[in-house]
Amino acid sequence: MPSIYVASLTDYNNGVLHGAWIDADQDPDAIHEEVEAMLAASPTARKYGEKAEEWAIHDYEDFDGIPVSEWDSFERVSTLAALLKDQPAAIVAHFIGDGHELDEIADLISDRLLGEYDESTELKAVAAHEYELMEGRSDIPDDIRDHLQAVAESMAESSINGGEVYTIEARGPVGSTFYVMSQC
Repeated sequence: MPSIYVASLTDYNNGVLHGAWIDADQDPDAIHEEVEAMLAASPTARKYGEKAEEWAIHDYEDFDGIPVSEWDSFERVSTLAALLKDQPAAIVAHFIGDGHELDEIADLISDRLLGEYDESTELKAVAAHEYELMEGRSDIPDDIRDHLQAVAESMAESSINGGEVYTIEARGPVGSTFYVMSQC
């Protein structure tokens, strides 16, 4: 579950580590309330009779390689956590890298994701997608049906080279997952 470590800068600037790990997969107002509670418990503020008001995100976990900055808004953190809960991290990272806004990424994935395949190469993943499309069709003659895999591979090569599809690869500990995406 994505989480952020928010530190009190009043304490940090006085050599005291004080902060809290906060679940990022919640409403931005709920994150803010937890930060306010953490700041209210500031040992430095209590010691000097001050109010701790400044904070920074000093660490984060389970954002699957997508960076979170120390000054990111709670809205961004919350939206990103929600996206990662529902969508593949590799695709989210891809669209962030392309400069898309977080609030449009879920729709882009819904519109463009054609399938997810655990294959060894991009070509094999796209061929698996093409094969799935053809295998359920009733209009393919039986004599061609015996050669569907070869036809799928040929169609995959044409789709990739023609720019109709592309893949996003997510490497795992024992292999890769390829997400086959439509160009539009």
